[in-house]
Amino acid sequence: MANEREGSGTIGTLAKGLQIIEVIEEEQSATLTEVADRMGIARSTVHDHLTTLVELEYLIKNDGVYRLGLKFARLGTNATATVPLSDTITPYLERLAAETGETVWFLVEERGKAIYLGHAEGEQGIKTEHFIGGRSPLHCHAGGKAILARLSEDRVTDIIETHGLPEITEHTITSRDALLEELERIREQGYAQNYSEQIEATRSVSAAIVVDDEVLGAISVGGPAHRLRGERFEDELPNQVMSTVNEIRLNHLYS
Repeated sequence: MANEREGSGTIGTLAKGLQIIEVIEEEQSATLTEVADRMGIARSTVHDHLTTLVELEYLIKNDGVYRLGLKFARLGTNATATVPLSDTITPYLERLAAETGETVWFLVEERGKAIYLGHAEGEQGIKTEHFIGGRSPLHCHAGGKAILARLSEDRVTDIIETHGLPEITEHTITSRDALLEELERIREQGYAQNYSEQIEATRSVSAAIVVDDEVLGAISVGGPAHRLRGERFEDELPNQVMSTVNEIRLNHLYS
């Protein structure tokens, strides 16, 4: 039986079309030849997909170069609107960023990965590789670990078995036993910390937002390791993050 994702039928065709969209999204723009070379498939096949996607307004073609159409803006907005807190989280992020002077993120879990959905920068906030809608493994940063710590044991096991524990930096937790021990510590203290496990020379503090046993996401404050250390990293930032998360939880619960 042909693989459904790569088969020659409708499902395989749909999969190729979506892969083409992802290639163009990653490259920001690309020619037919660039997409074909990147995917390793015939130019004629890519041409047919590109033509259809342009006709449906998912792609825009200018001088032989393809980019995403703004139709995705509507789709993205509508997808985000289905996420709890998406319409109320921004003021909390901005206030926490102003209080700490650092970069603040709101992230949620979807299909075992972290999705970045909200962002605010303080006066000293640093730029990183993260972006709205971006995805990353859960095990390699404070926000992801904060979420994992509040999921069921079966769900954590499923995520580990599905995605593994890839090494992102030399500090990333790659042992299942070590991660489970870390998650227990996070549950006990109420917040998670990241010691350059995703990006070298950076640290972060995060706490999960849990309402009626449902994990709605996590708030994370991150910055350079030389600023996030000592009492500030061990006490001040955790208290600020947990205070914000508690306020969000209460307002959502009784709104």
